[in-house]
Amino acid sequence: MNNISLGQFNTPLFRLFNLEKYLGWISEIWAKAEYMNPTGSFKDRGSVVEIKEAIRLKKKGIICASTGNMAASLSAYAAKVRLKCLIIVPDNTPSNKLKQALICGARLVKIKGNYDQCVLKAKELSIKDNLLLCGDYELRRIGQRPIGRELAESGIDLDAFVVPVGNGTLGCAIIEGFVEKNKWPRFIGVQGKGSDPLTEAWEKKQETFKAIKKPKTIASAMKVGNPLDGNLTLSWVRETNGMIVSVDDEEILDSQKLLAQKEGIYVETSAAATVSALLTNKIDKKLSVVLILTGNGLKENDV
Repeated sequence: MNNISLGQFNTPLFRLFNLEKYLGWISEIWAKAEYMNPTGSFKDRGSVVEIKEAIRLKKKGIICASTGNMAASLSAYAAKVRLKCLIIVPDNTPSNKLKQALICGARLVKIKGNYDQCVLKAKELSIKDNLLLCGDYELRRIGQRPIGRELAESGIDLDAFVVPVGNGTLGCAIIEGFVEKNKWPRFIGVQGKGSDPLTEAWEKKQETFKAIKKPKTIASAMKVGNPLDGNLTLSWVRETNGMIVSVDDEEILDSQKLLAQKEGIYVETSAAATVSALLTNKIDKKLSVVLILTGNGLKENDV
């Protein structure tokens, strides 16, 4: 069971010349194509680490709360090593994201509630059934740090990275990877309005955030009212002289279409929100930025 890899890591990094020309004010715009990982999202990087840990601890299987991408990823890697996989999902999760998990043999438990409530249920069952609790915790940050290291080693002088923020784990992992290589780009996070407790805290210059009980946003992967790595995210944003912005559903959908029509790249709504962040015109014109395009757009649509 040593060979768990499905070919994750070292995703393409390329420049978005057409988007640069269209926007006209940012120095350089690059894309880190995390949607080209084996199951179509960045989650694959952390899943490998968690599966290895479940095997090391001789757990009966794994369990996680998910809005779709993590379910698809963990189920694929669990299938490779024939490990039981239980996924707790909100009952309104996009069906295409669930198809990946189901075809790989995962057992899905749908609950009437949001992601935060799924987390509580997953924690409960992990103890009861001796399953490794997977999700946006330290192990997954370790697995996702290579994104930052890959960017730091790219030879491109990047001033900032723009990343969607749900639990905040991905952005924290990326900056940790950069720092390992003695690079300190600005951490620019983007949230969906209605699910933006960190944006509110950052704008009010608060060290901690106030959770949102009923988060709302079209971007399901960012529909998190109580981010697990929320305070850590705020800390890194401050330390790197970054920022957190929120964008509404209309802006996200417009950006998804814009990226597809200008660059031929179709990403999920959460990934498209990184383009929306540029359109807010709050980002320094002189920056060279990289957009972390987290997931494939086909996951959110019935095709």
